[in-house]
Amino acid sequence: MGADIVKVSYTGSAETFNEVVSGCSVPVVIAGGEKMDSEKEILEMVKGSIEAGGAGVSIGRNVFQYQDPKAMVRAIACIVNEDGSVEDGLKILEDK
Repeated sequence: MGADIVKVSYTGSAETFNEVVSGCSVPVVIAGGEKMDSEKEILEMVKGSIEAGGAGVSIGRNVFQYQDPKAMVRAIACIVNEDGSVEDGLKILEDK
């Protein structure tokens, strides 16, 4: 009865989230949580989780309630899959 993946809320910092990731023997992804106030806040959460060793994200409302969900997915994917920065993600959102 083990888990193949763990989905948890982001702890708020890469340092403390690394403790969560280090304590799991399976990949850890972050939940999107409450609707955030800014694009930068979303992308900083994603970047922090990836820097801490997270395997990816499982974000709903902060994508589908965004004015251009496809652009937000591209910005998040840039960080998760291409080791992009928050600034790279924001540029994608500006260039939409």
